Amino acid sequence: MIDETEVMEKYIILLLGVVDRPVPSELHLEKELFIITRVNPQAAKYITFEKHYYGPFSVEVKDLINNPFLYPGAFKVDKYGIRLTEKGKKAYKEIVKQNINNPRFKQLLQLLKMTRELYDKLTRDELLFLIYITYPEYAEKSKVYNELMRKKKAIAKELLNKGIITPERYKEIVEEN
Repeated sequence: MIDETEVMEKYIILLLGVVDRPVPSELHLEKELFIITRVNPQAAKYITFEKHYYGPFSVEVKDLINNPFLYPGAFKVDKYGIRLTEKGKKAYKEIVKQNINNPRFKQLLQLLKMTRELYDKLTRDELLFLIYITYPEYAEKSKVYNELMRKKKAIAKELLNKGIITPERYKEIVEEN
């Protein structure tokens, strides 16, 4: 259990530290970690998600965001989002220093940075909409899925304007039943 917890906390620290700004919300952090687990099978071994009211949800991630176990005080949650504290920045630098010679670790950092750059700029609705159209199985218990689908044309247009989806994907989305 401690090994899994340590790995999950390190993923959170790395995701927060790879870009020098807060992740906009707990929802963003959780969904960004979900995306990481879909792209990186190694992360999926440690972080699991279930279907929930707002898409993929991880009880462990929620708990660790609010009560880090091995890195207490490493991050702060407030109205501006979630950010590393000075203690967290020190932990981030130490994790990077220990692993920087590993090519797979460098790839992980690139993946984390790309994920942050892409998903941090999305609104809650855009983020959830994108999750639901990409991973429809996670819409099953959603409280907001129907509302988002009623606004799909407007949300898809915003995603297109932000360069998140292609014109072809936009057309597919708005033409779906």
